[in-house]
Amino acid sequence: MELLTNPLFLLCLSIFLGYYLGKLNFGKFKLGLSGTLFAGMGLSWLVYSSFINPYLDAVEKVPAYVERIMQYGLIDKAYFDFLLLLFVASVGLLAARDVAKVFRGNGIKFLILAVVITSAGAGTAYLLFQLINDLDPMAITGVYTGALTSSPGLGVALETAAKQFANPLSPTAQAAQASVGMGYAVAYPFSVITVITGIQLLPRLFGLDVKQEASQLTEQLGEKDAVNLPPKKGLDMLGIATICLLGLLVGHLPLPLGDIGHISLGTTGGVLVTALLLGSRGRLGPIVFHIDKDALNVVKQLALYFFLAYVGLNYGHQAVAAMTGPNALLVIVGMGATAASILVGFLFGRYVLGLNWVLLSGAICGAMTSTPGLGAAIDATGCNEAAGGYGATYPIGLLCKVIWVLLLSKLPL
Repeated sequence: MELLTNPLFLLCLSIFLGYYLGKLNFGKFKLGLSGTLFAGMGLSWLVYSSFINPYLDAVEKVPAYVERIMQYGLIDKAYFDFLLLLFVASVGLLAARDVAKVFRGNGIKFLILAVVITSAGAGTAYLLFQLINDLDPMAITGVYTGALTSSPGLGVALETAAKQFANPLSPTAQAAQASVGMGYAVAYPFSVITVITGIQLLPRLFGLDVKQEASQLTEQLGEKDAVNLPPKKGLDMLGIATICLLGLLVGHLPLPLGDIGHISLGTTGGVLVTALLLGSRGRLGPIVFHIDKDALNVVKQLALYFFLAYVGLNYGHQAVAAMTGPNALLVIVGMGATAASILVGFLFGRYVLGLNWVLLSGAICGAMTSTPGLGAAIDATGCNEAAGGYGATYPIGLLCKVIWVLLLSKLPL
């Protein structure tokens, strides 16, 4: 049983099975890289139902592997953080040389789009909570942040839930926080599935030619901004390590919001912003950030597959339990909020703001702060430039979600 619950074994098995699952045709649709996500979810359910759940009510000492999984989850979060670092750093560096042109022509559009997307998700979540009876009102902020995959937003939601009571440490306050956490856990895995599937399906549903969109974007951006350095062959670990170190520092800087408290960009936002800025600059003293594209693409692809395997393995059993348990209605609310955010974001971004699909696909995921969605956008469009749209909407999307969490916690239900 030790091998069957070994994190590395499960990650590799998820990728192996997911690769072949992603090749299967469902009409004109293929799962692609999301096959790894579904394989991980299936393995997660299998491992928990076979090896973990039988010990949940055990009185005697449980095996070491069961104790580890109960305490840290199927896959330790350290794997998640490491894979996230590599993926976001490589994507940011690949997109960096066009980022100035992307912002120059579309800056205000991205800001408006982020507000629209986060508002659509919040409005849909609130409406569904009003329409569906017997939902725990304290769970709405958790469902909303889970539907838009926002860990920083979850932190604000938990803090806000506790502050609604005179004693934040009282059993009632702790129960409210538990409802928020439960809402997030139920909505998150289905949000990831909905985002990945939505990004793949939208061009088909609306008749977009993805290759033509990519070609048009290349023409719009024109020649690459000059960087007076040839790209280093192979993988420059000094440049990558510098991006990760500075990105972690930037991501953990508290951004004060007055009485609201403070937020931070987190690992994803900090590393992405750092990679885009330093990558567009080209170098910092002796450290070169103009790194060979082939090497960065290998890192990006490898990290993305392992990242999706992690998400599937750690959240799959929760997803299955949610579908068959008393929280199934929260799943519907979460998926509704996610789908509304994506659809409204697409319609507004495409037909009102006139954004190119490559940038728009990344921008939708950035406003939702969905890193798996960014991976799907890059994979579906074949363009690393999608990360430019992601980086443009990410900070505003994060701020808007914090504001919506505060509003949703005060609106009557």
